[in-house]
Amino acid sequence: MNSNNYCNFDDVKYSCDQKKGIATISGISNGARCTTTIKLEENGIIQTNSSFDMNISKSNLIEQVKSLYRQGYKQRQIADMLNISQSTVSKYLKL
Repeated sequence: MNSNNYCNFDDVKYSCDQKKGIATISGISNGARCTTTIKLEENGIIQTNSSFDMNISKSNLIEQVKSLYRQGYKQRQIADMLNISQSTVSKYLKL
């Protein structure tokens, strides 16, 4: 079994907010944007993983942005998850 199959990601991005204790790593694999977010909490960590198809319609993308925002994600986090700019997230939230 080739271990390279497990790490075949393109366009890898990462961000770290030390003040808030949040680190995000994302990349593209098999046509999907995959994101892992780790948040430090008082008694441990919370890790979330997401995978979003990159070839969805604009109307579905807008609905996904709004859904993630309602769930409490920040605009920057949504932008990283969906591989769009933060200004696009802001624009879609106004629609």
